[in-house]
Amino acid sequence: MGIDQTIFKRIHAKKMTRISWVLALIMAIGACERNTNSADANSFGLSVPAIGDRAIARVNGTLITAMDIEREAALQNVIQPGDPLSPQSVDFPRILNELIDQRLLALEAIRRGLGRDTETMLRLRIARERILGNVLVERAIADAVTENAVQRLYEEQANLSEPGEEVRARHILVETRNEAVEVQQLVKAGGNFASLAFEYSKDAATRLEGGDLGFFNQESMVEPFANAAFLMKVGELSGPIQTRYGWHIIRIEARRKAKIPGLEEMRPRIVRFMTFDEIQKLVTDLHDTANIEILEKPVEIPQISLNPKGEPKTTDPDNMTVKPTEPNP
Repeated sequence: MGIDQTIFKRIHAKKMTRISWVLALIMAIGACERNTNSADANSFGLSVPAIGDRAIARVNGTLITAMDIEREAALQNVIQPGDPLSPQSVDFPRILNELIDQRLLALEAIRRGLGRDTETMLRLRIARERILGNVLVERAIADAVTENAVQRLYEEQANLSEPGEEVRARHILVETRNEAVEVQQLVKAGGNFASLAFEYSKDAATRLEGGDLGFFNQESMVEPFANAAFLMKVGELSGPIQTRYGWHIIRIEARRKAKIPGLEEMRPRIVRFMTFDEIQKLVTDLHDTANIEILEKPVEIPQISLNPKGEPKTTDPDNMTVKPTEPNP
């Protein structure tokens, strides 16, 4: 079995919760005074540039920076995360205008006091948790999935793997067993397989090529077809073989040892495997060290006030009294 079918099969065997790689741009809105001012905006992170950032626009006293534009460009797949976006790019003014629109909406929400709504704060808290989790995952992956690590895993698996086998086959696909028997007899009587495939085969993808499937490994074909093909000798003609596509007559043209794919061909799969593996490891470690309690009965949570970040103002969980509630009949 080759490298393509070894470590990478393990990816599909893992049952994992899919983790999104695209971080949503959250424009914070919350409970403030009726009239919006820069202090309101600052309290929601709308006007606090990072050290070394560059201001590009000012919207009602708040700043939109180069980093804001580059983050949005990365979210839209215009650039890779961390890459700069030139002000001369056609995307630069478009993204800037989109951020201005978003900022105006956020500031208007603050002015209207929408952040006083508890539901708004809870949604912001959930979004904040997701972003924090995604940032943690991204940094863990960046530390683990390096070029050296990818190269090392490829070389390890290439050294351990034995090249599998590939066959080259032609086939003729028909709808019924009787048709397959008829085609088989025509081939046995000396009929040209490629010509008969052109005349009878229902497989539009190979009919014009005389039924030629090229070289393939056993995992790439449906099981009944692959099982038969890999038991046959070169030049051998099969009997009727049924799959979900219909009935096949197969002839084996050649056999060969499969080539081990090169690093560049395998890189996307290796990176995907290492990424999933690192996430699984991180989540497992966190579970192993966490104190998690699944409550037997639902509990009623008392009314609490939230700060502008959507967090309870009460920081001591021991001071929060909850009482069990009976489930609805």
